[in-house]
Amino acid sequence: MAFFNFKMLFSLSYCVPSFALYTLLIIMLIRSWKDFNSGFFRIVIADYCFNLFTFVNSMVTLRLPNGTCKECLLDNLFSQLGPNNPYTVSFLWINYFFHFGNAYFQYSMVTLMSLNRATSIFFYFINEKIWAFALPISLGIVIFITVFFTRDVLGSVPYFAYYESLDMYSITSNTNILSAYYNVIYFMAFAVSASVLLNVISVIRLKTIQNKISTVERNLLVATIFSSIIQCFAAMNTFILQIDLKKTTIWGQAAQVLLPFSSDFLTIAQPYILIFLSSKVREKFLQMYWKTGTKVNQMGFTKTNGAANSTSNSQVTRF
Repeated sequence: MAFFNFKMLFSLSYCVPSFALYTLLIIMLIRSWKDFNSGFFRIVIADYCFNLFTFVNSMVTLRLPNGTCKECLLDNLFSQLGPNNPYTVSFLWINYFFHFGNAYFQYSMVTLMSLNRATSIFFYFINEKIWAFALPISLGIVIFITVFFTRDVLGSVPYFAYYESLDMYSITSNTNILSAYYNVIYFMAFAVSASVLLNVISVIRLKTIQNKISTVERNLLVATIFSSIIQCFAAMNTFILQIDLKKTTIWGQAAQVLLPFSSDFLTIAQPYILIFLSSKVREKFLQMYWKTGTKVNQMGFTKTNGAANSTSNSQVTRF
């Protein structure tokens, strides 16, 4: 008897270490807050909280059931959590709600990062004052949108069903929730479009005021663009699945295979992007956990000693 199928084990093999790294990064940011006290890193911390919650919730709604085959250890558990179990709805409905709702949180955070970079370039002199009140308002709006457009799921009765052709369990519902699904698709399209537009505008504007923006801020813009690229990839994968519902084309089949991984990359990519692309984050991270700094920047990135404030006049050393 196997514990889980290979896909589940493979997913955990990179998700668990990635979240360990992610957690270490957030601890470093909090402990070094005097160096990272800015609206951007507040969004990063909020993004971590949403991503961690998404990962934990997906263990219930996606990873464990999809990773359980008919001969697997948890088969007996999921087979009992079917449509006729009166206790299933008592806990599973909230997991099912966040199964849809977490997409709003994840895509919103990347868009907020892009918006933050845009304001740091266009309004660099008052950027932090803007985000002192813009961030809590934005988070409130995101939560309201999530609840409003996912409200149909709260009235559903979710349960686990076994799909013999795929040899796995999957969460489903006894009610029609297509409207909630389409709302997620529309929101993804809006969030991706907004992120791309904001990043393009930021890059164009940056070319005209390079001497007024610190290297730290420029590196964070590059990091945001990479996050936006991953956001686009995950959304495009979902759009292809929506277009090719029967998976009759090679694109639809490839999208089905990549579906769990595209979601994972959107969830766990942030620590790698920040550590790799931000020399300030990388140096502080190494100093905290390895008691050393980056003396030579072999990848050609810029090393800075300034504070992470959009109005900072940092000393810049190029390697």
